[in-house]
Parts: sequence; C-alpha cells; structure tokens
Amino acid sequence: MRNAQQRMETALAAGDAEDREWQQYCTAVRRYFSGFEREAREHLRDVDKRLEHANQVHFNLTAERGVAVKRIEATQAVLKQLEDVAGA
Repeated sequence: MRNAQQRMETALAAGDAEDREWQQYCTAVRRYFSGFEREAREHLRDVDKRLEHANQVHFNLTAERGVAVKRIEATQAVLKQLEDVAGA
C-alpha cells in the first residue's frame, strides 16, 4: 500500500497519472482495506457470539434468582406458621 501510495503521489505531482496507474492504485487500496473489513467482520461475529452467551447467562441467572426468591418466600411462610402454632 505504501509503495502504491508513493507511486501515485509521484505521478500526481508530475501531472501524468495514467489510467493503468489509477487502476493499480485502486487495486492496492481495495486489497489493503478489504483485509481490514474482513478482520472487523470477524471481530464483530466474535463479539456477537460473546454477547449472545452473556445474554443467555443473564437470563439463566435471573430465572435462578426468581426460583430462590420463591423458595425463601415459601420457607418463610412455613416458619411463620410454625411460629404461630408453637407460640399459641
């Protein structure tokens, strides 16, 4: 990419950038930035997978928390009834 950039700058400064040079430059730019795009897309897929996993863990923990709260409420009700009966 650096070489293509330097050749194009030189050609533009000299005022004789030909179609072939433009095509070579565009090919080099496309090749260079296509790699970055591919890398960014791969990273995005990885992040999406990790977010999906994190969301599933969050959902599961929320459900477990709900079950634990219900167990506490149920056991408190039993203990309260026992206290009422034993205290009477």
